[in-house]
Amino acid sequence: MTDLTRPLFRRLFARLLPSSLFGRIVLLLTVGLVGAQIIGASIHLSERFRLLSNTISGEFAQQIAAVYRTINSQPESARDSLTASLSRPRMQLAVMPAVTRGMSSDDKQTANANITKSALIFEGKLAQALGPNIRAKLLQVPQADNFKFDVVLELSNGQWLSVTGEPPTEVFGQPWHAIIGLSFMLLVIVLLVVVVARITVRPLTRLAQAANDVAQNLKHPPLEEDGPSEVREAARAFNAMQKHIRESIEERERFLAAVSHDLKTPVTRLRLRAEMLTDARIRDDIENDVHELQQLIDDALDFLRGRSVDEPVQPIDLVALVESVADDFGHKGEVEVSTPKTLRFIGKPIALQRALRNLVDNSIKYGQRARIGLRQDLSFVVITVDDDGNGIPVEQLEAVFEPFFRLESSRSRETGGTGLGLAIVRLVAHNHGGMVQLTNRFEGGLRARMVLPITLY
Repeated sequence: MTDLTRPLFRRLFARLLPSSLFGRIVLLLTVGLVGAQIIGASIHLSERFRLLSNTISGEFAQQIAAVYRTINSQPESARDSLTASLSRPRMQLAVMPAVTRGMSSDDKQTANANITKSALIFEGKLAQALGPNIRAKLLQVPQADNFKFDVVLELSNGQWLSVTGEPPTEVFGQPWHAIIGLSFMLLVIVLLVVVVARITVRPLTRLAQAANDVAQNLKHPPLEEDGPSEVREAARAFNAMQKHIRESIEERERFLAAVSHDLKTPVTRLRLRAEMLTDARIRDDIENDVHELQQLIDDALDFLRGRSVDEPVQPIDLVALVESVADDFGHKGEVEVSTPKTLRFIGKPIALQRALRNLVDNSIKYGQRARIGLRQDLSFVVITVDDDGNGIPVEQLEAVFEPFFRLESSRSRETGGTGLGLAIVRLVAHNHGGMVQLTNRFEGGLRARMVLPITLY
């Protein structure tokens, strides 16, 4: 195999393999054990046939020799009746004046070409039983798949004794018996392989599930450290990582609380001092700057708190949450709501409310109105917020989710936008295992669509 074809062969081989570790373990063990079983069964059957051939050849040779001596010892006039009485369904006897039958040249070539161990064993056993002074001819020799034989023996008066026979089929057994037995063994092997593979992969499955649970809630109980040594080590490392991340986020939360407190004090002083100014224009400018600074601080803190471990997941009435947000913005613009009668969800209510508020706030600021839609689609909750604005250029639909990114033509400092609203929305959606996307509506305006998976705890 050349260096050029080796990567191609590896890719082809990788495609043929199952994608999961469980499937690969099952395939590997099944191929190995089934191959070993087939080889073992072949060896067993071959040895069994050899032993049976040896035994049957010896028994038939002894029977032929005994029959020959019995008939040869009788006068010629009694031989026909004696052969008739000694004949059996599995061994036919006949006395003939001469050998009138024989194998054709094709039969001889076939017999010589297909001579088997069973034929050689039978010839040896027959010669041993008859002795060296008795002429015998094999007209048909036993084969591996057919133990029939046809032997002629020369009698003392020049006549020939024909002996034709075959063993009972029960001696070798029916082929389907072996097939059923082998199929049953293969079925047992496959079931055992599946059980062993399931037990082997189960710790890794738990590890993957624990990683998904921790992604939703960093306060999730630690993973059990059991199973093989490698799995225990992986679980131990995973628990240590979870603890380190939780402690880091908790430390960040304490830092944010301190920063928030320290920033609010000078901002408040600036607002109070601005109110004392007599120049209305300067006072308004300073108050606008202070308001912008306050909003920037609040949005930045909300963004940094996006992965807070303090808010646990809990059952939520999404219909009530959506209606509450709509009521909060009722005085700012027209808000329409379309929801089912009830819709239960497991998640973080404060974070979801913050994300929905940001979407509705953007729709009212830049699209004059907001239409909130809520529905369940199979195992997902879909929240949509539509507006009647100018939309967003297609090439910037993804960029607006970047922190502090603003569309200068529509999102400006005068409107109070900080460029963090949509970033917070995406962060909240991702924390719930979902996603959010923006699309321009065909009839005009923008649609924000948040899809959240329904998770049962």
